[in-house]
Amino acid sequence: MSFRKTIGFILSVCILHLAGCVQNVSKPAETKKLEPGRKIKIVLVGDSTVTDKAGWGAGFKRFIIADKAECINTAAGGRSSKSFINENRWAQALELKGDYYLIQFGHNDEPGKGDRSTEPNTTYREFMTRYVDEARAIGAKPVLVTSLVRRQWDKSGSGKINSSLVPYVEVVKQIAKEKNVLLIDLHARSKELCEQWGKEKCLEFSPVKDNNQPDNTHLNAKGSVIFARLVIEELVRVVPELKPCFRSEPAPAAIAEAKIFDVRQFGAKGDGNTLDTAAIQKALDECGKTGNGIVRLTAGTYLSKPIFLKSNTSLQLDEGAILKATDDPNDFANPQSKRPGDVFAFVNGIDLTNITIEGKGTIDGSGAKWWPPVKEAKKNNQPDPRRRPRLILLNGCVTVRIKDVTLINSPSFHLVTRDCEDVNIVRVTIRAPEDSPNTDAIDPIDSRYVRISDCVLDVGDDDVAIKSGHIDSAHPNAASEFTTVSNCTILHGHGISIGSETVGGVRNVSVKNCTFENTDNGLRIKSPRGRGGMVENITYSDITMKNVKPAITITCYYPKIPQTDTNQPMTNQTPIFKNIKISNVKATSQKSAGIIIGLPESLVENVVLENVQISAPKGLTIRNAKGIKLNNVKIETEQGNEPFILENAQVEGLEQTNKQ
Repeated sequence: MSFRKTIGFILSVCILHLAGCVQNVSKPAETKKLEPGRKIKIVLVGDSTVTDKAGWGAGFKRFIIADKAECINTAAGGRSSKSFINENRWAQALELKGDYYLIQFGHNDEPGKGDRSTEPNTTYREFMTRYVDEARAIGAKPVLVTSLVRRQWDKSGSGKINSSLVPYVEVVKQIAKEKNVLLIDLHARSKELCEQWGKEKCLEFSPVKDNNQPDNTHLNAKGSVIFARLVIEELVRVVPELKPCFRSEPAPAAIAEAKIFDVRQFGAKGDGNTLDTAAIQKALDECGKTGNGIVRLTAGTYLSKPIFLKSNTSLQLDEGAILKATDDPNDFANPQSKRPGDVFAFVNGIDLTNITIEGKGTIDGSGAKWWPPVKEAKKNNQPDPRRRPRLILLNGCVTVRIKDVTLINSPSFHLVTRDCEDVNIVRVTIRAPEDSPNTDAIDPIDSRYVRISDCVLDVGDDDVAIKSGHIDSAHPNAASEFTTVSNCTILHGHGISIGSETVGGVRNVSVKNCTFENTDNGLRIKSPRGRGGMVENITYSDITMKNVKPAITITCYYPKIPQTDTNQPMTNQTPIFKNIKISNVKATSQKSAGIIIGLPESLVENVVLENVQISAPKGLTIRNAKGIKLNNVKIETEQGNEPFILENAQVEGLEQTNKQ
């Protein structure tokens, strides 16, 4: 039997079994007669499982008959019913003046999603009701869609799915009944279909993650069509008048593969001497207009001034391709900024969605000319003579992928994500000379859901610096959260840091399976009075460090630590560090095991060290701290030096340390 016939048969069975899953509760006011010559506008609203990239949105569009209807997809990855409204995305969707709004949330409303989470029977109900009321207020027809099921297979092997989304699904169904709203129970339809297909066959429509594991939440292109078909079947059931807007089979994908924009076809020479800025930017601009394309740099050296990325664009650097920045400071001047002397980055992205930088090529910041004046200024205790550009600066971007590229010799920080969400940085190598000033490798600033894995970082400053420089009203508890650093090799540099700016809060950070060698610092949390905030729920595990100085640094002073200090008034910029766990760590240090030092008015709280072995000349200093717990901790020091130096510190398990 052909694949298409198989799908048709399965869907027919689903329809027979689930005829009761869809409530056609519409009254005449809830139906929309097609007006001659006028397209119906359908607006999709929801999370990543609705988007074109990872959900059923792209498949939905392929069923639409273009001269009958149009579909605008406003769904955004990582959004909940709450955050979509709070970020003003719902207001922007309403401005589109759609005829129908298909609204699906739930995945990011669940517990464990930070500020995005909602409680089903209270806040989730309130937000979902608001979508209904406000869509109706502009004369549109809201259609509530229950969440696409996660493929959460029962571990017993029964072939059944245990969905954690049920409480949210039930609330949506209740709202539909109470407020007489059109309803599509996609959760029931998708669960039934997945269970009929089974775990193995469902892999056919599951994307593959960067770690080669199946993504059991989102959809690939095949899955997008399969589940869009379910949505459309139920949509035309509850609104029969929309049936003429959809074809029975999806149209062929408009572009089988993303269209490639080779910068040489736009006039780039790639000879290392010709300035290729205009050609590269033209390719980026044209690619951005397509909504799905690749700007390609083949082997060669492309000399350029600052360039600006576009949404839904991949910048691909082939092996042997070098995108090289000019080194004239005048080329980076930013006349749009109100800050005197402000500069553009070399590669810029501002308020973009779905951007990728990938390939085996290199982005070179040409930093050698920038560093000497800075070194001289530091030597003379003077400020930097001028602002220096970042190599890559992404500001306000969502769904960012940076893979396999090499970044070298930035004038200052190499890769900065500021106020970004859903960021994957995988297999990236970043290098700059050990003495190059302020050449941080990766700086996630005020960003959320950042994953850094399998990278090699070898620079002159912080290898990773997770920062939070201001209080974010959209994320008041933590502007930076849910950051994971894993399987990375850390060489020269200042280690993996949190801070020094933490004013907006940093929480839910995990560092695991990383190795450090010849690094100035290992694991570091740093923030002083006046730049501090809440730092909490931080875990470090399975870490190996060789010849670091020191291994562990947790300090509420920066850059210098005074020998003595007195209480000062608490402010909203006093650093507060708590709930930190360090486990399965082996380290050698040429300086000391490290420090855990709070303030007299703000003690470091609840730090657990478990299965930690450190060999160093000096021990671990713990000052102004409470709730410190040691479990199987061994600090080997030079003869005569104490393994633990305590001052105003409450420490449990000290008597069990340094035992075999």
